[in-house]
Amino acid sequence: VTQLEILPKPPEARQPGDLWPDYPNVLRTSSSHEEGGRREWAVQTRRFLGSEGRVTTLECVRVEWAKEAASDKPSPKEIPGTTFTVAADLVLLAMGFVSVERQPLAEALGLRTTPRGAIETTADPSTSLGMPPPTGLHYQTSVPGVFAAGDARQGQSLVVWAISDGRRAAHAIDEYLMGRSDLPAL
Repeated sequence: VTQLEILPKPPEARQPGDLWPDYPNVLRTSSSHEEGGRREWAVQTRRFLGSEGRVTTLECVRVEWAKEAASDKPSPKEIPGTTFTVAADLVLLAMGFVSVERQPLAEALGLRTTPRGAIETTADPSTSLGMPPPTGLHYQTSVPGVFAAGDARQGQSLVVWAISDGRRAAHAIDEYLMGRSDLPAL
């Protein structure tokens, strides 16, 4: 498991300018991180590579964050000569605390969006072999084999809703790939 983060690695302790009531920008390591895998910071995924509709590799580049003269907000700038690849057979996009924005990936894939800009998902019964999940949602987007959940599907909300949505999406993805699922959907 490899976790890629576009933001730079946060400090281990809260910094003087990082004041309450803002959410603290500090490094968090969960038991999942401690069990293995790797985390890469300040990395932007350029594109997904694969064959016959299956992802095999992510092409990435390291970035640095800098403010442009015309804006107060920093933005990522690619660092020349830092392109690298990551082998992959499954890609999950986790983008909490990100408001619904039109993203190049969604546009490049041709995903339909709701009037609010969230990624539209379908309730097509064929995605779950005719057996609708408890919510009636199948989490598949307008592009077969591409799924969306959480903030990307419903807009920014509480983390508990994103967790629930993610679990249901995992169930739907498992059904799509395996023809059935033993994963809990609730």
